Amino acid sequence: MSDSTIAKGVAGTCVTFSFILAGNAVTQSFMTIPALLVNFPPPGSPTHTERARLLGQQWPLCWTVGNRFFRPISTAGVLGYGYAAYAFYNQGITARADWRFFAVAAAMHLTTVLHSALNMQPLNDKLEALAGRASDKELGQAETIAKQWASWNLLRMVTPVVAGSLAIYQLTR
Repeated sequence: MSDSTIAKGVAGTCVTFSFILAGNAVTQSFMTIPALLVNFPPPGSPTHTERARLLGQQWPLCWTVGNRFFRPISTAGVLGYGYAAYAFYNQGITARADWRFFAVAAAMHLTTVLHSALNMQPLNDKLEALAGRASDKELGQAETIAKQWASWNLLRMVTPVVAGSLAIYQLTR
């Protein structure tokens, strides 16, 4: 098996990872968050605190899968696309794919990993804190925090789609 075949196989697997990640982001932002916020009472209403605490109790069920399943997939995407870029770069002018596209795909996945750690994890922590250790002010911001999470999660939809599309373009040329 040639290096090109291995690199294409690795990149093809990463394409699958990319679109799995994008599908999860769509599901979380456009289905899970809206479902959790249906008829969410406004701050100050008699049922708001109870509902905000319920959101905090429900949230770990939503993001635990992300931490245990999707984080390794994102990391594998960085490594796999990085390997494909390296392999095609080493083939030089005989390469049938442009290594730079795979390097950008790896960077897209790295962006997803960093965004998840730096921006999304603090929001996950705030949402989980609603279950018991949040202040009244934080409880009042429950819906806003959840909507911000859904909005910021869109980056985790876009970056894998760009990565996967770039890789498909190179793999099918």
